[in-house]
Amino acid sequence: MNFKKAKSKLMLALLIGLAPLNTIAIPGAKAAESETFRLKPPTLPAPRPFVLPKVKTIKLENGLEVKLLEDHRFPVVTVCLGIRSGKILDQDESQGIAKLTATMLTEGTEKRTSKEIANEIDYIGGSLGAGCDYDFTLLSGSCLSNYTPRLMSLFHDVALHPNFPDEEMKLKKTNWLQELILQRAEPSYLLEERFRHVIFGANPYGRVSPQPSMIEKISKEDLRKFHAENYIPNNSLLLVVGDFDPVAMESTIKNSFGKDWARGQIKESTLASTGAINTQKIYLVNRPGSVQSSIKLGNLGIKKTDPDYFKILVMNDVLGGSAHSRLFENIREQKGYTYGAYSSSAARVHPDVFSAQSDVRTEVTAPALQEFLYELDRIRNVKVNQEELDSAKSYLAGLFQLRLETQSGLAQALLDAGLYNMPDDYLENYTKNIMAVTVDDVRKVARRVISSGKFVITVVGDAKKIQPDLEMFAPVEVYSVDGKLSTSDSHL
Repeated sequence: MNFKKAKSKLMLALLIGLAPLNTIAIPGAKAAESETFRLKPPTLPAPRPFVLPKVKTIKLENGLEVKLLEDHRFPVVTVCLGIRSGKILDQDESQGIAKLTATMLTEGTEKRTSKEIANEIDYIGGSLGAGCDYDFTLLSGSCLSNYTPRLMSLFHDVALHPNFPDEEMKLKKTNWLQELILQRAEPSYLLEERFRHVIFGANPYGRVSPQPSMIEKISKEDLRKFHAENYIPNNSLLLVVGDFDPVAMESTIKNSFGKDWARGQIKESTLASTGAINTQKIYLVNRPGSVQSSIKLGNLGIKKTDPDYFKILVMNDVLGGSAHSRLFENIREQKGYTYGAYSSSAARVHPDVFSAQSDVRTEVTAPALQEFLYELDRIRNVKVNQEELDSAKSYLAGLFQLRLETQSGLAQALLDAGLYNMPDDYLENYTKNIMAVTVDDVRKVARRVISSGKFVITVVGDAKKIQPDLEMFAPVEVYSVDGKLSTSDSHL
């Protein structure tokens, strides 16, 4: 019997119901049976060891630390300057100065206007940007390698000689004020604002954004003073990665950043101790008419140099660090409450927060919170299985090495390690430290970093619809979108 005839008889039998499919001999069936291996995912190989290319470190007389790493695979150069001064140095009454100083760096210098800076970057096929977070100010740039001298000249000018033009500063402040208005309409902003305020209080890590009145009163002199006092070489790290001549690059840096950049007095960034949270409470931001609720719960976490850092990374990935994690599988895949549910353990110079969060439909706010509490307790009390532990470790190790494949990713990793004063072998031992985490380690650090029964729980949503159910979990405080504590039950 040839194949065409067999196929015709099979179709006829199926149509008239004479025979079930599994009783009909099909040509090639044995071959199909032999491909059952497709039902089993391939076994992942052990992560490759990462070997960091040779990095040359130089310390200039003014205290500037310089790291040079040659990478001639692509005709591109990446330059990063990290300064250990960020929003944490803003005073309570003058918030916003650190951020505005950083964002104004590329808006004009003593020699160049903002348009000339932009035109120069476009001409050399590059990029240039600056910003700051709580702990650091970062300036980064890149270009095609044959334009490296022009990038270094521009980079030096922008970093050391900004003149904060009045018109550009006025525009930046106006745009920032408009952003604040838009942000207050975003549940994610309201959620983060309330969550950080409860955990950190008046400490700088508790600030999400300054008040509009603070932005309005920032002057050019404020920016000049902040730049002069905090943008100092002996508290900075300059990193160059890419296709460059090391002798020429070292000479360029010494003749620019080494000659007209004077040492300064380093300001230690300190945080007052946060108040202990001994009871669980829900902080509800009332957003009438909202069709969904934003949930975030957690507690004070760890700093970047914590000895359990890698163990907590792995624990967090099992719990909610990615789309294969428990929270995602439970709250999205099984329950269908949301598009995604995640957790994170933020780590900075000082302890930041451990948290879990999601946006869910209004009618499932309480059930979703119940599942969060269940999963947070489960990872503390029940050992993870070896399969999900291995999956989390392989994912983290692979993601780390994938990021280092790009020049910008490698530069960022080196800059982070340097700014946090990590050991020289930090990057090379990263994968090793991840793969060494055990089942017992995960439960141990989960019990340490997840404060079950003492969570700060923040919710943004329609209080009239969700408050009664939330009160079954813990006492509820209700706030307006302007951050004011409600003193009545009018929203019920």
